[in-house]
Amino acid sequence: MARKAREKIPFGTYLVEQFCIDGKVLFESDTDRRIFLEICFEKKAQFHFKLYGYCLAGKDSYRLVIYDNGSDISKIMKSINISYAYRVKERGKIFKDRYKSALLKSPENLQSALYSISEETPCCDFKTDLTEKLLDREIHFTPEGGNRENLVTFDSRTNRPCLDELPSCKNREDCISSVKQGVMALERAAEARGLTVEKLLADKRLRNMELLKLRKTSALSLREIGEIFGGLGESSVCKIISRNKGKGEKNGIGF
Repeated sequence: MARKAREKIPFGTYLVEQFCIDGKVLFESDTDRRIFLEICFEKKAQFHFKLYGYCLAGKDSYRLVIYDNGSDISKIMKSINISYAYRVKERGKIFKDRYKSALLKSPENLQSALYSISEETPCCDFKTDLTEKLLDREIHFTPEGGNRENLVTFDSRTNRPCLDELPSCKNREDCISSVKQGVMALERAAEARGLTVEKLLADKRLRNMELLKLRKTSALSLREIGEIFGGLGESSVCKIISRNKGKGEKNGIGF
Protein backbone atom coordinates (compact mmCIF):
# COMPACT_ATOMS: atom_id res chain seq x y z
CA MET A 1 0.00 0.00 0.00
CA ALA A 2 1.45 3.38 -1.02
CA ARG A 3 2.36 5.81 1.71
CA LYS A 4 0.17 8.87 2.04
CA ALA A 5 1.95 11.97 0.77
CA ARG A 6 2.85 14.51 3.43
CA GLU A 7 0.95 17.78 3.43
CA LYS A 8 3.49 20.52 2.87
CA ILE A 9 3.55 24.13 1.68
CA PRO A 10 6.40 26.55 1.04
CA PHE A 11 7.32 28.26 4.32
CA GLY A 12 5.15 25.92 6.37
CA THR A 13 4.90 25.44 10.13
CA TYR A 14 4.60 21.88 11.43
CA LEU A 15 4.05 19.89 14.60
CA VAL A 16 6.44 16.96 14.23
CA GLU A 17 6.28 13.76 16.31
CA GLN A 18 8.71 10.87 16.24
CA PHE A 19 8.43 7.57 18.12
CA CYS A 20 10.91 4.80 18.69
CA ILE A 21 10.43 1.09 18.05
CA ASP A 22 8.46 -0.77 20.71
CA GLY A 23 10.82 -2.08 23.35
CA LYS A 24 13.51 0.48 22.52
CA VAL A 25 14.38 3.71 24.27
CA LEU A 26 14.95 6.95 22.39
CA PHE A 27 16.40 8.87 25.33
CA GLU A 28 18.10 6.79 28.00
CA SER A 29 19.25 9.85 29.95
CA ASP A 30 19.52 13.64 29.88
CA THR A 31 22.86 13.14 28.13
CA ASP A 32 20.92 11.69 25.18
CA ARG A 33 18.54 14.63 25.25
CA ARG A 34 21.40 17.08 25.15
CA ILE A 35 22.93 15.22 22.19
CA PHE A 36 19.60 15.52 20.37
CA LEU A 37 19.39 19.26 21.03
CA GLU A 38 23.00 19.74 19.91
CA ILE A 39 22.06 18.05 16.64
CA CYS A 40 19.02 20.32 16.26
CA PHE A 41 21.31 23.30 16.84
CA GLU A 42 23.68 22.11 14.13
CA LYS A 43 20.84 21.44 11.68
CA LYS A 44 19.35 24.89 12.25
CA ALA A 45 22.62 26.37 11.02
CA GLN A 46 22.56 24.03 8.02
CA PHE A 47 18.92 24.37 6.93
CA HIS A 48 18.05 27.76 8.48
CA PHE A 49 14.74 26.53 9.90
CA LYS A 50 13.20 28.00 13.05
CA LEU A 51 12.34 25.99 16.14
CA TYR A 52 9.39 27.32 18.11
CA GLY A 53 9.05 24.58 20.71
CA TYR A 54 10.20 21.11 21.67
CA CYS A 55 9.24 18.41 24.12
CA LEU A 56 11.63 15.62 25.06
CA ALA A 57 9.68 14.63 28.15
CA GLY A 58 9.31 10.93 27.44
CA LYS A 59 11.83 8.19 26.80
CA ASP A 60 10.25 6.92 23.61
CA SER A 61 9.33 10.03 21.59
CA TYR A 62 9.91 13.68 20.89
CA ARG A 63 7.84 16.58 19.54
CA LEU A 64 8.98 19.69 17.70
CA VAL A 65 7.22 22.74 16.31
CA ILE A 66 9.21 23.79 13.24
CA TYR A 67 8.90 26.59 10.70
CA ASP A 68 10.80 25.36 7.64
CA ASN A 69 11.74 28.89 6.52
CA GLY A 70 11.89 27.76 2.90
CA SER A 71 13.71 24.46 3.44
CA ASP A 72 12.11 21.06 2.92
CA ILE A 73 10.72 19.69 6.19
CA SER A 74 11.40 16.12 5.02
CA LYS A 75 15.08 16.86 4.46
CA ILE A 76 15.30 18.62 7.82
CA MET A 77 13.81 15.70 9.73
CA LYS A 78 15.73 13.06 7.81
CA SER A 79 18.98 14.82 8.63
CA ILE A 80 18.11 15.18 12.33
CA ASN A 81 17.06 11.55 12.72
CA ILE A 82 19.99 10.10 10.79
CA SER A 83 22.46 12.15 12.84
CA TYR A 84 20.89 11.09 16.14
CA ALA A 85 20.67 7.43 15.08
CA TYR A 86 24.37 7.52 14.25
CA ARG A 87 25.23 8.96 17.68
CA VAL A 88 23.42 6.05 19.38
CA LYS A 89 24.18 3.42 16.72
CA GLU A 90 25.12 0.80 19.30
CA ARG A 91 21.36 0.40 19.98
CA GLY A 92 20.60 -0.61 16.40
CA LYS A 93 17.52 0.69 14.64
CA ILE A 94 15.55 2.92 17.00
CA PHE A 95 13.00 4.92 15.00
CA LYS A 96 9.52 3.53 14.43
CA ASP A 97 8.34 4.19 10.88
CA ARG A 98 8.48 7.73 9.54
CA TYR A 99 8.06 10.78 11.68
CA LYS A 100 4.53 12.19 11.84
CA SER A 101 3.90 15.78 10.81
CA ALA A 102 0.85 18.01 10.91
CA LEU A 103 0.77 21.20 8.88
CA LEU A 104 -0.43 23.99 11.15
CA LYS A 105 -2.89 25.84 8.95
CA SER A 106 -4.22 28.51 11.28
CA PRO A 107 -3.13 30.62 14.26
CA GLU A 108 -5.40 28.42 16.38
CA ASN A 109 -3.54 25.29 15.24
CA LEU A 110 -0.22 26.94 16.05
CA GLN A 111 -1.51 28.09 19.41
CA SER A 112 -2.73 24.59 20.28
CA ALA A 113 0.58 22.98 19.37
CA LEU A 114 2.64 25.49 21.32
CA TYR A 115 0.38 25.37 24.37
CA SER A 116 0.48 21.59 24.34
CA ILE A 117 4.26 21.69 24.49
CA SER A 118 4.46 24.58 26.95
CA GLU A 119 2.09 22.84 29.39
CA GLU A 120 4.35 19.78 29.53
CA THR A 121 7.60 21.73 29.65
CA PRO A 122 7.41 23.06 33.25
CA CYS A 123 6.77 19.55 34.54
CA CYS A 124 9.22 17.27 32.93
CA ASP A 125 10.91 18.64 29.82
CA PHE A 126 14.66 18.99 29.43
CA LYS A 127 16.44 22.33 29.22
CA THR A 128 20.10 23.17 28.77
CA ASP A 129 22.15 26.26 28.10
CA LEU A 130 21.28 25.62 24.45
CA THR A 131 17.57 26.19 24.99
CA GLU A 132 17.57 29.95 24.53
CA LYS A 133 19.79 29.67 21.45
CA LEU A 134 17.59 26.96 19.96
CA LEU A 135 14.16 28.52 20.37
CA ASP A 136 13.04 31.38 18.14
CA ARG A 137 10.91 33.93 19.98
CA GLU A 138 9.56 35.94 17.05
CA ILE A 139 7.28 33.53 15.30
CA HIS A 140 6.27 33.92 11.66
CA PHE A 141 3.25 31.95 10.64
CA THR A 142 2.44 31.38 6.98
CA PRO A 143 -1.23 30.69 6.24
CA GLU A 144 -2.09 28.77 3.10
CA GLY A 145 -2.45 32.05 1.24
CA GLY A 146 1.31 32.42 1.48
CA ASN A 147 1.70 35.80 3.21
CA ARG A 148 4.02 35.66 6.20
CA GLU A 149 2.78 37.42 9.29
CA ASN A 150 4.37 37.82 12.71
CA LEU A 151 1.66 36.56 15.08
CA VAL A 152 3.28 35.26 18.21
CA THR A 153 5.47 36.62 20.98
CA PHE A 154 6.61 34.96 24.22
CA ASP A 155 6.25 36.02 27.81
CA SER A 156 9.86 36.20 28.99
CA ARG A 157 8.98 35.17 32.56
CA THR A 158 6.79 32.18 31.86
CA ASN A 159 8.26 31.09 28.51
CA ARG A 160 4.71 30.70 27.17
CA PRO A 161 3.48 31.64 23.69
CA CYS A 162 1.21 34.66 23.51
CA LEU A 163 -1.10 35.35 20.57
CA ASP A 164 -2.58 38.83 20.27
CA GLU A 165 -6.14 37.54 20.26
CA LEU A 166 -5.73 35.31 23.32
CA PRO A 167 -6.95 36.46 26.75
CA SER A 168 -3.56 35.36 28.11
CA CYS A 169 -1.69 37.85 25.90
CA LYS A 170 0.37 40.11 28.16
CA ASN A 171 -0.32 43.05 25.84
CA ARG A 172 -4.04 43.03 26.63
CA GLU A 173 -5.51 45.12 29.43
CA ASP A 174 -7.38 42.12 30.87
CA CYS A 175 -4.26 39.97 31.16
CA ILE A 176 -3.59 38.84 34.74
CA SER A 177 0.10 39.60 35.11
CA SER A 178 0.64 39.94 38.88
CA VAL A 179 -0.06 37.92 42.02
CA LYS A 180 -2.27 40.73 43.31
CA GLN A 181 -4.45 40.56 40.19
CA GLY A 182 -4.57 36.78 40.52
CA VAL A 183 -5.73 37.00 44.14
CA MET A 184 -8.46 39.45 43.12
CA ALA A 185 -9.58 37.09 40.33
CA LEU A 186 -9.79 34.20 42.80
CA GLU A 187 -11.80 36.37 45.22
CA ARG A 188 -14.26 37.23 42.44
CA ALA A 189 -14.58 33.55 41.51
CA ALA A 190 -15.33 32.61 45.12
CA GLU A 191 -17.85 35.42 45.50
CA ALA A 192 -19.64 34.36 42.31
CA ARG A 193 -20.10 30.90 43.86
CA GLY A 194 -21.28 32.31 47.17
CA LEU A 195 -18.16 31.04 48.93
CA THR A 196 -15.21 32.43 50.79
CA VAL A 197 -11.80 31.93 49.23
CA GLU A 198 -10.96 29.52 52.05
CA LYS A 199 -13.99 27.32 51.30
CA LEU A 200 -13.27 27.36 47.57
CA LEU A 201 -9.69 26.25 48.16
CA ALA A 202 -10.91 23.50 50.50
CA ASP A 203 -12.94 22.02 47.64
CA LYS A 204 -10.24 20.45 45.45
CA ARG A 205 -12.50 20.16 42.43
CA LEU A 206 -13.36 23.85 42.46
CA ARG A 207 -9.80 24.80 43.35
CA ASN A 208 -8.38 22.85 40.44
CA MET A 209 -10.96 24.29 38.06
CA GLU A 210 -10.05 27.86 39.04
CA LEU A 211 -6.35 27.07 38.93
CA LEU A 212 -6.65 25.79 35.36
CA LYS A 213 -8.63 28.87 34.41
CA LEU A 214 -5.99 31.18 35.89
CA ARG A 215 -3.21 29.28 34.13
CA LYS A 216 -5.04 29.85 30.83
CA THR A 217 -5.90 33.52 31.35
CA SER A 218 -2.72 34.83 32.94
CA ALA A 219 0.97 35.30 32.33
CA LEU A 220 1.83 34.05 35.81
CA SER A 221 4.52 31.50 36.57
CA LEU A 222 3.77 28.19 38.29
CA ARG A 223 5.32 29.54 41.48
CA GLU A 224 3.06 32.60 41.43
CA ILE A 225 -0.04 30.53 40.76
CA GLY A 226 0.88 28.23 43.65
CA GLU A 227 1.22 31.25 45.93
CA ILE A 228 -2.30 32.40 45.03
CA PHE A 229 -3.80 28.96 45.63
CA GLY A 230 -2.83 28.51 49.24
CA GLY A 231 0.94 28.19 48.91
CA LEU A 232 1.07 25.18 46.60
CA GLY A 233 4.54 24.21 45.34
CA GLU A 234 5.45 24.35 41.65
CA SER A 235 5.41 20.56 41.37
CA SER A 236 1.91 20.40 42.88
CA VAL A 237 0.63 23.05 40.46
CA CYS A 238 2.19 21.15 37.59
CA LYS A 239 0.53 17.88 38.63
CA ILE A 240 -2.86 19.58 38.85
CA ILE A 241 -2.43 21.00 35.35
CA SER A 242 -1.30 17.67 33.91
CA ARG A 243 -3.99 15.56 35.59
CA ASN A 244 -6.87 17.90 34.82
CA LYS A 245 -6.23 18.91 31.19
CA GLY A 246 -9.11 16.81 29.89
CA LYS A 247 -11.48 18.15 32.55
CA GLY A 248 -10.42 21.67 31.62
CA GLU A 249 -11.36 21.06 28.00
CA LYS A 250 -14.79 19.70 29.01
CA ASN A 251 -15.41 22.81 31.08
CA GLY A 252 -14.43 25.15 28.27
CA ILE A 253 -11.13 26.20 29.79
CA GLY A 254 -9.25 25.26 26.68
CA PHE A 255 -6.38 22.97 27.75
